[in-house]
Amino acid sequence: MATLTTAEVDALQIENFIFHVVHHGADDPILFDDTPLATFEQFFIDRIKETLKGNRFLFKVNSQVKEKLESWENGEHSFVDISKNLARQFHRVGDKRMKTGVLIVIGLKTNERKLYSLIKYDSEKVVTFVREGARAILQAVTNNFTESPKALQKSALIDLKADEAEVVIIDRMNRTGISDFYKNFLGVERLRNSKEMTSDLVKAVRKTVKVHAAELPRAITSKVSDKIVEIAKARKEFEVEAFFNDFFGVKASEEIRQTFDRTLDSLKLTGEAFEYDEGELPKSEDKKYITSEGIRITMPAKAKGLLEVKHTKDESIITIRTSRLQEI
Repeated sequence: MATLTTAEVDALQIENFIFHVVHHGADDPILFDDTPLATFEQFFIDRIKETLKGNRFLFKVNSQVKEKLESWENGEHSFVDISKNLARQFHRVGDKRMKTGVLIVIGLKTNERKLYSLIKYDSEKVVTFVREGARAILQAVTNNFTESPKALQKSALIDLKADEAEVVIIDRMNRTGISDFYKNFLGVERLRNSKEMTSDLVKAVRKTVKVHAAELPRAITSKVSDKIVEIAKARKEFEVEAFFNDFFGVKASEEIRQTFDRTLDSLKLTGEAFEYDEGELPKSEDKKYITSEGIRITMPAKAKGLLEVKHTKDESIITIRTSRLQEI
């Protein structure tokens, strides 16, 4: 799937829709034959769009979910029968920690593409009221769908026609990966590992800084590697919003953000959240500087701490401490 174009996202339509109640304490899920979508298509389209911000996975060879969806796509079983089979499988592998909710099974199309969505929605208690004359009567409603991100616990968007059948997943229990429960249910593995993604993130940051070097403060352009390592040590996990604000600051221009996002997309990092691989973070290395007058300075890694740079509004002051200086 890699991604959907803006036009494909705008063209998303729901062709099949049903849900079943799962993890409600009984041995079997509560199954339905029909759950009309009525006027709520856009509500669920919006939830599916949120899934596009998730992590990328591939189906394993023995994935039962993939087999079931393919049998539906090939006309071997009906949509309702497949949805019930998926609900039974999902309900069976749950445990007492799982909140009561529904498993939603959706068939989508966008232009000529066919996609599938599996969403676990937790039931949330909402207090509402009804008016009786001058009185307001409070009521508790628990069987509901809300727009709360916490309610949408697990969501998968599936493209069986993509290379190796790609899956985009959001799992609120593990934003940088996937819980064992959901991983086993879907039968998936991560498309890219932390080593690859950390390496590409470093490339994306350096490219963005290079493109916008003229408008970025010197405190950023002169310490790219140090800032990346500092952020990784503080947070341990990459999430694009937090990283961008930590590195570039909350006042960074929209143009810088657009460059960063485009670069991430070109490196297949859009939507990905992951643990940093320490081995791929920038290492201590010779640092090279050049002044506006053309003076070049090389600081070996072993001399770290002997060169100090202070930036003022009008100039940069460079201080080098040494036991001896000689001309070469």
